[in-house]
Amino acid sequence: MSRRVRRKVARKGKEKLILPSYPELIIDDDEVDDFRHPTAAISTVPTASTSSVDWTSLPDDTVVQLFSLLNYRDRASLASCCRTWRNLGSTPCLWDSLDLRAHRCDASTAAALSARCSDLRQLRFRGPESADAVIHLKARGLREVSGDYCGKISDAAMAMIAARHEMLESVQLGPDFFERLSSDAIRAVGICCPRLRKLRLSGFRGCCCLVRV
Repeated sequence: MSRRVRRKVARKGKEKLILPSYPELIIDDDEVDDFRHPTAAISTVPTASTSSVDWTSLPDDTVVQLFSLLNYRDRASLASCCRTWRNLGSTPCLWDSLDLRAHRCDASTAAALSARCSDLRQLRFRGPESADAVIHLKARGLREVSGDYCGKISDAAMAMIAARHEMLESVQLGPDFFERLSSDAIRAVGICCPRLRKLRLSGFRGCCCLVRV
């Protein structure tokens, strides 16, 4: 540091330092508690995000559209919220087609869905257990049945499906081999379903009779 710079620094050190003044802040005793407990001083004002929404006041068309985006179990659960939603949850357009391939469908599940399947027209399922549970849906107006991997379906189950659904027009089962299915079941389908137009059993090899459909 040069001599001139040292003189300048020493001169500044001798000068009086004046701090800026600020207005005085006076706090009452009541306000001290507010500072200690800041949440007590904040008033809760209801906003649009926290206010309750009456979902039952939605238009019927909107509710039906929301139902169509849900799976079958959630749809049935949501329909139990109130009487209005129960009626809307049974709208025929929501239950004219049922795809149970991604769900385990046994007799109890089918019985729980039976109240909503009066207008069921198309049904898809997977597995022999689901095939046995079809009759518990009580879908008398069923038109099309498609089953995957139900090779263990029996003659009795096949005949029962045909007898309970006389309006059937299409029956497609496969692709595995049917170990317990005989030509008697095929004959029963042809007799019980006069409107049948398509009968496809991709894994069936024991047909010894000709069924006119």
